[in-house]
Amino acid sequence: MTMPTPLISRSRVDAQANIAAFITHSRDEVAAFDPHLDFDSDCWDITAHSFAKGDRRVRLGRIHLFFDRIPDGGGTDPISNVRMFAKAYVRSQTAHLSSTVVVRAVKAFEAIGTAMEKAGIDSLADCDRACFDAAVSELIANGAVATTDAVGPRLGQIARFLDRNLMCVHPIARWRYPKQRASTNGRVGDAFEARKRRSLPDPEAIDALAQAFQLASDPRDVLTTSVAAILCSAPERINEVLALPVNCEVDQTGDDGRGYLGLRWAGSKGYADHVKLILPAMADVVREALRKIHAITDQARSVARWYENNPTRLYLPEGHEHLRGKEFVELEEIAPLLGLAKPTRPVIRYWVKTAGLQVTKVRRQSGQFAQVIRFADLEKHLIGLLPTGFPIADSKTGLKYADALTAIPYGLFRNGEPSLCMIEPLRYHHIAYALGQNNEAGSVTVFQRVGLDPERRLSIRSHQFRHWLNTLAQGANLSQIDIAKWSGRRSPDQNAFYDHVTSEEIVEQIRAKVGNHAKAIGPLAEIPKHLPVSREEYVTMAVPTAHTTLYGFCIHDFAASPCEMFRNCLDCREHVCIKGLPDRMERIERSLTLATAHLEQAQAAVTDGVYGAEEWVEVHGATVKRLAQLIAILKDPGVEDGAVIQLGKQETYSLSEGAAHDYLKSIETSESRADPCALQTAMESFA
Repeated sequence: MTMPTPLISRSRVDAQANIAAFITHSRDEVAAFDPHLDFDSDCWDITAHSFAKGDRRVRLGRIHLFFDRIPDGGGTDPISNVRMFAKAYVRSQTAHLSSTVVVRAVKAFEAIGTAMEKAGIDSLADCDRACFDAAVSELIANGAVATTDAVGPRLGQIARFLDRNLMCVHPIARWRYPKQRASTNGRVGDAFEARKRRSLPDPEAIDALAQAFQLASDPRDVLTTSVAAILCSAPERINEVLALPVNCEVDQTGDDGRGYLGLRWAGSKGYADHVKLILPAMADVVREALRKIHAITDQARSVARWYENNPTRLYLPEGHEHLRGKEFVELEEIAPLLGLAKPTRPVIRYWVKTAGLQVTKVRRQSGQFAQVIRFADLEKHLIGLLPTGFPIADSKTGLKYADALTAIPYGLFRNGEPSLCMIEPLRYHHIAYALGQNNEAGSVTVFQRVGLDPERRLSIRSHQFRHWLNTLAQGANLSQIDIAKWSGRRSPDQNAFYDHVTSEEIVEQIRAKVGNHAKAIGPLAEIPKHLPVSREEYVTMAVPTAHTTLYGFCIHDFAASPCEMFRNCLDCREHVCIKGLPDRMERIERSLTLATAHLEQAQAAVTDGVYGAEEWVEVHGATVKRLAQLIAILKDPGVEDGAVIQLGKQETYSLSEGAAHDYLKSIETSESRADPCALQTAMESFA
């Protein structure tokens, strides 16, 4: 019996050929990451590439890309090999981007490969929209929503790349990643409370940190608490603290004639280098923190200077210079140089074996044998342990280790016994683990070592300091531009992610300004005289709650009645605006532009004789007038940021007010006049 011959479409053959050509081109002709990169390896070391680009993650250790987790797809044909295509794509399309983006691309291909394997798809050329939908499901099943939303958009870019370069049979150019997490700045509910707890430090941990700053004596704890003190003084990122120069202090005189302390910061995430003034209340704390850091790191900078001037010679501290003249050195002689916690003979032998140094037995003059190694071999090995990119500590700014504030003796955070002849950078995980970020793995924290947390309950993440200071600034009604500048951000729009002020705190802020003409405009600025209740009780009744709106806050009590303005917030007497909130001014201006266009349309309708157009002219005219008045107040330089603005009486009505108004108007124009008592009864029925 003759077996049927499966026919392969020309489009599929061409797509597979294009994929194969792309892989060959990326392997043989693209030099990204390293001209001598082992393309076929499933583990790429991209440390040197990342360092050259100024990626500060190099301070954490070597950076690798792992492709072995990417399934090969449903078949074994090299053309359909997802792993090889992933390597080609990453090398040619993402090498110029940050290492974070590169890692996300690898994760996207992991999801695609798994989806293809489960669907039995043999080649990327056969991927369709359903395959990419399945890849999204794989991301959701294997990661948090935030991770999925970070990796997901790369799936869409891969789909468009395949379609644009004719590497896929099916049309997938219009496939888009469906975002999993709706962005919200809500201030109530379990989700907000969970986000707040996750983002802000535990007050108990903050108090313990202040005590640890005073109690710390171990160099590791002194460094940790000093770095934390700097993070508490300004909302900077940990990588920016680790990139501080040794001469970061700047003393400036303000417009008020007072002296202020500033620090020279190396910007990140698109924000330029800058000098940032420290809050006067924290200035002495920061000076003390810098003094403590200097005391621990001065020796490391001296060692760095030695290696910068003597790149092929081992630094020998005082008391060990005689070793340089020897051909062989005994194991006991090198122990102080290595920084071993327990420099016993077995420990030293183990270190020598791990380092791959050859041990030789020689006879002493006393006749006893001693184990020795060549000094030249030891020198070569230890110099090879210098950090990547030495003498440059931060390739983004060109900062050298000899000038870096956080250059530390090698091995200090391993066992507390630093090497006398080697250095390393203070790394993120040194601080993170000491602050309790690795509690589950058993790392000893600074709180434990100083005796404040024997039960291992306390922990702080370095980025929580940034969220905490931003929330304090929001609560103090600092302008959004000032908060963005203080935090080193390119745009004030990013402030909202760091704002964890609760709705209750916002209500208290608004209530505190009721009756204060300097901080409130409109009806809230006036408190009636001879009140039968206290000011606090009146304020609570005037501002029962606060709900976030597109333009400000609604103080209507929805427990008493629903919204009768159908969210026409800008025409509502129970709506307040706060000057300085991000995006609010732009939204109000857009509303004014729209209302003006509606007014012009209504006026044109009146000219054309359209029935009822006069009423729309009246409505839109009142809205334009109200919005223009509101914008004028918000732009008035005499009105301070944080001021609460509530416009007074307007010419629009709520649902019940409009019904009562129309009903009374119909009674007045009827042939049979109603008596005054009937009018009063009608008003009361709609009250």
